[in-house]
Amino acid sequence: MIKHGRGMATIMFGFGYGEGFPDHSIASVEISEKGKILIRTAAADVGQGLLTVITQIAAEVLLVKPEIIQIIDGDTHLTKNSGSTSATRQTFFTGNAVKRAAAGLLSNIYHFASLHFVTNHVDLDVKGGYIFRKENPEDKLSYWELAEKVKQEGMSLTAEASFFPHTDIPDQKNGQGEKLYVAYTFVTQIIDVAVDTDTGIVDVLHVYTAADIGKAINPRNAEGQVEGGTVQGMGMALMEEQVLKNGKTLNADMTGYLVPTSMDIPEFTTSFIEDEDADGPYGAKGIGEPALIGTTPAIANAVYDAIGVRIFDLPITPEKILKALKKNSRN
Repeated sequence: MIKHGRGMATIMFGFGYGEGFPDHSIASVEISEKGKILIRTAAADVGQGLLTVITQIAAEVLLVKPEIIQIIDGDTHLTKNSGSTSATRQTFFTGNAVKRAAAGLLSNIYHFASLHFVTNHVDLDVKGGYIFRKENPEDKLSYWELAEKVKQEGMSLTAEASFFPHTDIPDQKNGQGEKLYVAYTFVTQIIDVAVDTDTGIVDVLHVYTAADIGKAINPRNAEGQVEGGTVQGMGMALMEEQVLKNGKTLNADMTGYLVPTSMDIPEFTTSFIEDEDADGPYGAKGIGEPALIGTTPAIANAVYDAIGVRIFDLPITPEKILKALKKNSRN
């Protein structure tokens, strides 16, 4: 018999290392050759779309097309510390560092252009990679022409910035602090499942997610993170289990250690509540890990709603469901 259930879970997640850890990110932005603007960052994009996000941020600040942004990432000879790609921190930390560096570069563009045009900053404007007099937009200079003039003076058109926010070390007695993390992401998920009481198999049918992630700089990337994180949470809830014996893993391959495949992917409905954070780059917050934390308890609640039996052990395998149903029928 197929029984249907619906479960819900709500989570909050403080991202970044927090708790007084000296967490920071450094980035630089410069006018490069051949019509490019170069970002240097040690931040690792592990598939979450970070490089796309920082490209958008730099392009927004400098008022240029994203296509001209070039990134050097993860080169220890050419980049400075950006911290790890963990703790859902990179959009907030490296995004802020890039935003500040791009703003610094823009201020240098205004400075050197004001010398060239022999006028004040307020009389100038920028658009599409050009800086020009407001009163005469045709009297303009491209960023790269300006960079060449600056180079002839023995200088370079570049800027570097860091983002190094303060967090509090928790009080040793009560664990409290005024600001333990830079910010918090909030996620609620409602999940529909179907449980086959003859086989114990659980099918996840539909996942509804509402996430407060501040400004969604790239909504499609953010949706991808929600969906990917949810599938990870499904694995934790229903199938992923490390089997140990005498300290040795007995299922150390993909035959014995099961993970969700494309055949397990449910329907997704994702909504973003863009309650912008005052300290985030353009108000953005992180969504990496928060996307998966609520999935497992929501599925557990949905299974309980479907069969009336609470499973307390993860993963919720067919064997555990059948055993629980059998025990329940005896009581």
